[in-house]
Amino acid sequence: MKTFDLIECADLLKVDRNTVMKLAGTGELPGAKIGRAWVCLEDDVLTFLRKKVHEQSLSRLQGAHEPETDSRVACAIARQFDTPDRRRPGRRARVLPRLPETTFFESGIEHESTAAS
Repeated sequence: MKTFDLIECADLLKVDRNTVMKLAGTGELPGAKIGRAWVCLEDDVLTFLRKKVHEQSLSRLQGAHEPETDSRVACAIARQFDTPDRRRPGRRARVLPRLPETTFFESGIEHESTAAS
């Protein structure tokens, strides 16, 4: 059986050390304070993680099919499409002048590669 300190628990759970300390202090994450250090069993940390994954997955699944949530989402989407654009119109883009077509030979300057040959 493997034991973890706060930093190892935080690395496994991908959270900050202070978060693990709060979870252990409130008893949500099983652990024991031995001297100054918190010690958690690997099995307890993994059980805690599995429990959180299960709880959050169920709440997301239940929330996805609640009519109250669906109606709020539909109202929010409708509001986005119904609101007029309140931005002030900007200036029109200035039309750039058309430049004449030129080549190196027309201007009397020869290109270096042609002058060397």
